[in-house]
Amino acid sequence: MDALPTLRTAASPLRWLLAVSLFVGALPPASADAAWPKMRSALFGERSFGSDPAVLALEAPDRAEDASIVPVSLRVGPAGGALRTLWLLVDENPSPLAARFTLHDAVVGSIETRLRVERYTTVRAIGETDDGRLYMAEHFVRAAGGCSAPIGPADDSESAIGRMSMRRFDVAGARSELELRIRHPNHSGLEVDLDTRGYVAADYVRELRVLQDGRPLLDAELDISISRNPYLRFGIAADARRLDVQVGDSRERRFDARFPPDATTP
Repeated sequence: MDALPTLRTAASPLRWLLAVSLFVGALPPASADAAWPKMRSALFGERSFGSDPAVLALEAPDRAEDASIVPVSLRVGPAGGALRTLWLLVDENPSPLAARFTLHDAVVGSIETRLRVERYTTVRAIGETDDGRLYMAEHFVRAAGGCSAPIGPADDSESAIGRMSMRRFDVAGARSELELRIRHPNHSGLEVDLDTRGYVAADYVRELRVLQDGRPLLDAELDISISRNPYLRFGIAADARRLDVQVGDSRERRFDARFPPDATTP
């Protein structure tokens, strides 16, 4: 599998944010409001944010049924065709920068995924247009324990890790939607093994690239706030004939998949 160079460029700020967020997460609740200013300064400096649901909106539950699988949707509105980068942030998580998405084609549009949420928090979607304007949408989610919940016996063999499945949905116009699932334990490094009583080492999907008919469609840099067996749903062209997915994880494993499996180069 080829390297994913465009995703590697974001690794440095992400690792720095992880160190800062672990420090913030160790503070008592009264100091928790320091998380967002630190993230804002690290990622965006003093840049200002617009707010317009016609450009970008965020959908998430007010109270999660399961803190380890919290559905969220970054909704790109009818005026959001110029958005090229999307960030997904969970303020009070040990690693608050859950994902950064690079949209190489406006057909990607909205993105759905699932999060771990460690405690009551604001979840933020931030989008940047191709001319540098920033937009932010946020939602307060009541959930706790999603990053550090104990795990039972492992149910993922090494041979199963990295397997991918896809479902394609037709929608109106020249756009379809792809539902992508990746088999992976996505251990956060904060979970306790009920058998050994020790912490389970971090092991998570870190980067992903989707190519549509041989051309880049979507890049994603992911972190430990993404749920077990990562799930993504996003737009593709209705006439797309072949999709290639390339995945890399935190242990330097690489996984490839093609849909349909027997598709040839267009």
